[in-house]
Amino acid sequence: MKIAAVTRDGKIAHTIAESTEILIVTEENGLPTAKELVQIGDDEITSVLFKLAMQNIDVLLAGEIGTALQSTLRMLGVEMLPGCEGDAVENIAAYMTHEEIGDPSKIIVPEEDEDDPLGCLHDCAKCMAGCHDRPVQRTEA
Repeated sequence: MKIAAVTRDGKIAHTIAESTEILIVTEENGLPTAKELVQIGDDEITSVLFKLAMQNIDVLLAGEIGTALQSTLRMLGVEMLPGCEGDAVENIAAYMTHEEIGDPSKIIVPEEDEDDPLGCLHDCAKCMAGCHDRPVQRTEA
């Protein structure tokens, strides 16, 4: 199993867009067997998704995440754990020991727009229309 965290300076990034690298830990029989740091720098979200897909990630720990991005990751077979914060290594270790981590209320639901011809809720991870500058609101779980 491969467990990943989107990070910045060793901590879980607030959003995937703010991350600069992906920490990937390979786990076998409950023990870490490999650790890799994949640099993403200023990559666009589609490049980050491509890198995640190429690494065959099973679980991704992150801060806040949009609904369409979460759906996209699910289509890639990646389980999302939003609402993680703090040290990335500690979060991955907690996940491996079956501790409860993350906060599902950190999923961002974009505001609907009646004039949106694509019906994408302005989450460009879904439609790639370049309309990512629209306001978002959080939902409470």
